[in-house]
Amino acid sequence: MSRIKNNPFKNIFTLKHFLGNIMHEGQLVPIMDDWKEKFKAKKIEIIQFQFTTLLGDLKQVSFPAKIWDEMADGTGVDGSSLGFLKTEQSDMIFKPDLNTFMILPWNPRVGRFICDGFNNEEKPHSLDPRTTLKKVLAQAKVMGYDFITRPELEWYFVNDACDVEPVDDGKYMDVAPFDSQNTLRDDIALNLVEVGIGVKTIHHEGGPGQNEIEFMPANALVNADAVQTTRWIAKTMASMEDIVCTFMPKPYLDCAGSGMHIHQWLTNSKGENIFAEKGRIVCDALRWFIGGILEHVDGMTAILNPTTNSYKRLVPGHEAPVYKAWGVANRTALIRIPGYEKKARFEYRATDAATNIYLASALLLAAGLDGMKRKVEPCSAPTTMNVEHLPVEERDKLGISQLPGPLNVALDCLEQDEWVKYVLGKDIVDIFLTKKRQEWDDYLKAKEAGQEAEMNWEYDRYLERV
Repeated sequence: MSRIKNNPFKNIFTLKHFLGNIMHEGQLVPIMDDWKEKFKAKKIEIIQFQFTTLLGDLKQVSFPAKIWDEMADGTGVDGSSLGFLKTEQSDMIFKPDLNTFMILPWNPRVGRFICDGFNNEEKPHSLDPRTTLKKVLAQAKVMGYDFITRPELEWYFVNDACDVEPVDDGKYMDVAPFDSQNTLRDDIALNLVEVGIGVKTIHHEGGPGQNEIEFMPANALVNADAVQTTRWIAKTMASMEDIVCTFMPKPYLDCAGSGMHIHQWLTNSKGENIFAEKGRIVCDALRWFIGGILEHVDGMTAILNPTTNSYKRLVPGHEAPVYKAWGVANRTALIRIPGYEKKARFEYRATDAATNIYLASALLLAAGLDGMKRKVEPCSAPTTMNVEHLPVEERDKLGISQLPGPLNVALDCLEQDEWVKYVLGKDIVDIFLTKKRQEWDDYLKAKEAGQEAEMNWEYDRYLERV
């Protein structure tokens, strides 16, 4: 297989490398404003404006760098064609966040900015997912908090989209030669580091051809951008090797699913973890935050697990949570407080990479803050027991119920949940429900033809796109 020649990393630049920067109110600010001259000096010929749709798809529009002056304030797009709006309300403007600039690892002539959506009055657009997360983060800031996340992203390398065979038979944390794509995975990680994304660990996961990357802790917006960029870079670099990189939640029914566990905590204005209270593993704030998530999780699940295939992963036996439980060092629980670290945080384990990371982060934060405001106690006591093995009577006694599923049931819960509509906005929820109801109907038609037709429909829909 061909590798990218001549060390691709030497031509990669982040905003810091490119312009230099200073810190102002916690944000990176370019020292020099003359982007056009810098593009010329670095021989950048094309600029990409990227943004994320309601369903989590990364999109872009490109233009010659030499017309930067005309494009610096954003570009109009047809929001209806991207699933944002009705045709008669289709105009949107996407403006670049200058702090997100990077040069493409595989093409140093091309630079990229992530964009925010605006309406025709140039106000933040209520249907833009990134704007939605920024809105909830601003609410947390008013309360004196910053939301820190550390996602873990899992995926499969597949030989091709036709036979859907994994690239190897490797097992958890295997080495070469059993981990056949360790060099490709390392290349992906090095590219991420070079473009400014904080990578903690990378390794082969438990399934054949399955991999995982853990990010460094960062503000939730920074890491949401990192997740979208990572998915894009991983898929692109895999395609250069004639390999499919899929984040489909459950491509193989008898193997581990691919999730996106999200570790999270709050810090105060001094950068101190407010969940860390001396002498206590679980302080009041952490317990109430978890209580808020457990209270709202039924209505959130369709957003966090948005495909028909998502619910094939949420089954017992593969460390994917099925029940609304929480506890210390318990990997069968929906919410796990790690037992091997002194840092006070928790891990939400149900999310998969098909989710819109901006909407998912917004909901998890909003639910936790609501729990803290109202001092919501979790619906069940913390447990160290294997929740999957408990008799139904014992789970009922502990107050542990099952997550909604499959997708149509989760959609019903979302449709009935006024709190989620309040957080995300009714229009976002209505559009999401319309598209996902149609997706469910299409799935049922395929399912009627048998299990093979059902899986082929999911492969056609999700394998390469998710």
